[in-house]
Amino acid sequence: MRLFRYAASSLIGLTFCVAVAAAETPKTQPTPSGRLRDPAGNRSGRLRDPASNRSGRLRDPARLLPDQSDLLVEVRHPRRLVETLTTLDTLKQLQQFAPVRELLDSTSSHRFYQLLAYFEKELGAPWPELLERLAGGGAVLGVKIGPNPAPSLFVIQGHDEQLMGKFFQLGLKVVEQELARQESKDKPVKGSYEGIDTVRIGTEFHLAVAGNVLFVSNNEKALHAGLDRHRGGGKKSMADIPGVHAAAKLLPPDPLVSFWLNMETVRKTPEADAVYKNPPRDDPNQTVLFGHYLDLLGRTPYVCAGVYPEKGGFVTTFRAPRGRDGMGLDQLLHVPPPGKPGSRPLLEPKNVLYSESSFLDISRIWTERDRLFNEKQVQALEKFDKQSIPFMTGAKVNKLLTRTKPYYRFVAVHQPKASYKTTPKISIPAFALVWELREPEAFGKSMETILRGAALLAGAQAKLKLVEEKYQGCNVVGYRFPEDQPLKNDVNDLRFNFSPCFTRVGDQFIWCSTIELCRELVGILQKEGTTPTRGAASVSRSRLYASGAVAYLRTIEDLLVTRITLDQAVTPKKARGQVKLLLDLVRHLGAFSLEPQFKDKTFQYDIRLQPEK
Repeated sequence: MRLFRYAASSLIGLTFCVAVAAAETPKTQPTPSGRLRDPAGNRSGRLRDPASNRSGRLRDPARLLPDQSDLLVEVRHPRRLVETLTTLDTLKQLQQFAPVRELLDSTSSHRFYQLLAYFEKELGAPWPELLERLAGGGAVLGVKIGPNPAPSLFVIQGHDEQLMGKFFQLGLKVVEQELARQESKDKPVKGSYEGIDTVRIGTEFHLAVAGNVLFVSNNEKALHAGLDRHRGGGKKSMADIPGVHAAAKLLPPDPLVSFWLNMETVRKTPEADAVYKNPPRDDPNQTVLFGHYLDLLGRTPYVCAGVYPEKGGFVTTFRAPRGRDGMGLDQLLHVPPPGKPGSRPLLEPKNVLYSESSFLDISRIWTERDRLFNEKQVQALEKFDKQSIPFMTGAKVNKLLTRTKPYYRFVAVHQPKASYKTTPKISIPAFALVWELREPEAFGKSMETILRGAALLAGAQAKLKLVEEKYQGCNVVGYRFPEDQPLKNDVNDLRFNFSPCFTRVGDQFIWCSTIELCRELVGILQKEGTTPTRGAASVSRSRLYASGAVAYLRTIEDLLVTRITLDQAVTPKKARGQVKLLLDLVRHLGAFSLEPQFKDKTFQYDIRLQPEK
């Protein structure tokens, strides 16, 4: 029986549909006080009920979840969440796209609107007021990790007990009709628990209404546990868990949605031992790529998160009550010492698409190899180092590793004009890697020898032409493809997106896919300077830029028009209109950024969407 999982997953779609309905529906007129009218005449705008304290404010619905829950998801103000979504310009723009309009005009969508209108008519109020009265006390989901399926309990707390009972009976009637329409063998089976009416459909869908609270679960025992707490059985709940209280203090106040995950339970799962162990790990890639996060998750008692509106966009912040203090060997690779910057400034050339700046001390891969890796892995690394001499034209891998600093940056940009007369049929963004060096002269000479040798081997088949130039005091070494000679298998002329090159700017080595981008980066790095403290505390920063994406999409606009014309069977004119809408939407998205930060006692990871003003 998958009805409970279907119902839970439908909540996301329901929220979207309600948001779309709100965007198309006139706003409910407020009372003079600005609050919804309270049928009981309560000036506070909240109804008193058995679950209320003396002030008339509803208590935390998390008190109704068993304290064994390992995942807690909470929406304190469901109406605020929906109304925040409805004000998004992005949502309004999405409605103009043919696929979205098709979805809104679908049979399922029409059924939803009909169902919404039916509930409004039968319950005697528009949906915003119903949402406030039926869920204004908050909604929570608790999940227990371990059994399969994981026992889950979803609780919605309202203000109006009478309305909740009527909504429950009406909803049950609709479900019965839908099951009959689908000719399902499952039928609602009524029952009772400690004087409270319950309903079961199949084996994994259980629900009940107690006062002003609706309970939905995939497990009968979990439903009973929630009802016990509503009856005041004296048993502990999620509202009594110290970690939940600590998480609320760690997060900024008043999130739209909050999450709490018990890492103590996660680490007890069978596969956790190999993942969250300290170095050496069975997989060395885990240590090099994700060691700092695995160390954190192996120590923290919980992870929490919150979603917040911010300057027309959203920020989702993940927090943990552990940080740099107490970190193991993974700190050597991924986290700077106290007082040192975690990452350098983001590189932002013209038409930038993506920029990343991170801390990764790859020199430690060699100098601390006996501590970071097991004996077999160390032997493989040392063997590779010895065998690399012919391939690296005399240099050793360990020399290259130990001559680098722990700061690297990557950037991808749209370049509207290719450096060739031949225009490639498919445009590929230019990109570059910039790595800071401990021994600039020695590293530069070794890497130049290696890259020249690699280009010589590649040039034998692709006929690459060496191009050297002095640019603002830097020796730029690059390679170009001849335009008067065909290259087998390159039917789209992709090679003319590239003129690979490298150079050094002070203590920074640049490897770039085009000479034009390399010149621009030389100017940016020279202007930036070499102040040791430049940068931010975050160990990594990355950002996607909508403006650069729009500039790139314009170069493939005809390709997009053709694709939409064929896929949607519309005229080229309508397809071009869809592409214009797409470009406007992408432009409005602004910037999407990621920023993790290891503080002494805590960890913070912010995901931010900042729409264009």
